[in-house]
Amino acid sequence: MEISDKRNRHVRFWKKYLRLTRGRVPALRALEVIGSEETDSSFCKVINSIRIAMENGASMSEAMSEYPAEFSPSVVELVKMAGKTGAWDDILEEIANGLSEGTFD
Repeated sequence: MEISDKRNRHVRFWKKYLRLTRGRVPALRALEVIGSEETDSSFCKVINSIRIAMENGASMSEAMSEYPAEFSPSVVELVKMAGKTGAWDDILEEIANGLSEGTFD
């Protein structure tokens, strides 16, 4: 089964976000870096919009929920739980793996 462009883009996004935040890069800076490296202009706008919403006080899951065509409810819910529990490393890895496997869209 060939992975779709959207899923591939999302797998890259979550793996980068995980690796940057594991490396102690702050979340907002990680989004800024990923946005600057993103080659898909529409997805770059989504990333930057999420970062701006977070700068203005929204949680990551709240910001992501504004883009239902980009982020499935399952992924948004996992991000919400990561925010509540602090288990970012484990949950981000689950998201990336789930996207790779086709569990999430």
